[in-house]
Amino acid sequence: MNFWAGRAVAEALELDIDFSVSSFTGIETDTRSLSDGALFVALTGERFDGHDFLDEARRRGATAAVVRRGTRTVRGLELVEVDDTLLAYGMLGRFRRRSITGPVVGITGTNGKTSTKEFVRAVLETSWKTHATRLNNNNRVGVPLTILEAPEDTQALVVEAGANEPGEIACLREIIEPTIGVITNVASGHLSGFRSLDGVMEEKLSLLEGVPDAVVGEEPSQLAERARQFSHRVLTAGLSREADVHPAQWTLDERGFGELVFDGRAVRLAIPGVHQMVNATIACGVGTLAGLDSRTAAAMADVTMPHGRCDVIETESLTILDDTYNANPASLQAALELATSLRHDRRLVIVVGTMLELGDQSRLLHRAAAESIVNLRPDLIGSVGEFATAFERISDYPRDRLIMADTVEELSRALRAQLHGGELILLKASRGVGLERAIPHLTEF
Repeated sequence: MNFWAGRAVAEALELDIDFSVSSFTGIETDTRSLSDGALFVALTGERFDGHDFLDEARRRGATAAVVRRGTRTVRGLELVEVDDTLLAYGMLGRFRRRSITGPVVGITGTNGKTSTKEFVRAVLETSWKTHATRLNNNNRVGVPLTILEAPEDTQALVVEAGANEPGEIACLREIIEPTIGVITNVASGHLSGFRSLDGVMEEKLSLLEGVPDAVVGEEPSQLAERARQFSHRVLTAGLSREADVHPAQWTLDERGFGELVFDGRAVRLAIPGVHQMVNATIACGVGTLAGLDSRTAAAMADVTMPHGRCDVIETESLTILDDTYNANPASLQAALELATSLRHDRRLVIVVGTMLELGDQSRLLHRAAAESIVNLRPDLIGSVGEFATAFERISDYPRDRLIMADTVEELSRALRAQLHGGELILLKASRGVGLERAIPHLTEF
């Protein structure tokens, strides 16, 4: 529990106020998790308005609430009026961040943010009590929440920053105030908000404005040069020997798990894929900037990922690569490379669903991705949503090996009917598709 003095809240919000209570037991935005004596921040979202729950907040023990100006009074609840409660929440998060004395790492990128965050956390924890983003809390609500949740003894922070529209990363940077900025890569993603790859690049680079040190991946090639326009010290990290930080050697075993060698010490990762080795190398770059030596890389061997991020599910008759948490063209390509590397003499089944938030380029990008999948010559292709439409336009693939469905359930039934046993199955789609619902149908095979 993080205790807040009333004067600290006033300072954080840049207000000249005196609270009737001297301190708060914490800062909350959800009445369901309120503790007695908490400060409630009434946020407004698409489906809710915290101002509708002020009475509930008081009943559950809140002693004060941050509200928009003109809010009705609530008996027994001290109100702090501000112009924008979301902005105020961010200011509270920033105030808490300024008590952190160790490294504060902000991470963005089109792909690999969560994996890289977990690797960075492991590296920093070798020297500092480290707190990091949990779940998908990487937006204007999730970033302050991440920081405010940090235990009292936290010494270092690792914070993800995501964005769906221009300007979000800059807002998050002002809350995080990173000492080290990380951009894993820049690729086609969230194009509905950024319109073009250049728009994505500009948004990601805004994380580095005023940040002294940075680590960036090697994709695209101009990323490092652009990053140096913002940060004084920029390290590139990747598997090529041209990167500032790279392993002396790396290998991928028959199950897709990578091993990297830094300064003669081997680290075997518990997450499959070449792209995960890249993310791990970026974390080593962060360690270098934080003043740590290569021995800390060993901590990455214990890093695992939440479900849906390239989980390897083994059954008696099938191997399933569950990569259903998210998808865009670059992450799909990485998943395809992993699947083909693990194929060996097994039948390969590629199952894909819509890549969301690609804007005006969605049809073109799905068609290009469908052609890439066909070029791999898998034994069976399953598709749903916009991918089903894309495959309908492809004529140079046997139609009896191509399943196009309207729903995940329909796709699952059709897939089961064509499985022989012994297949390697890749499942890849954006989170909103819910392609993971196919897994129970397949594991019952």
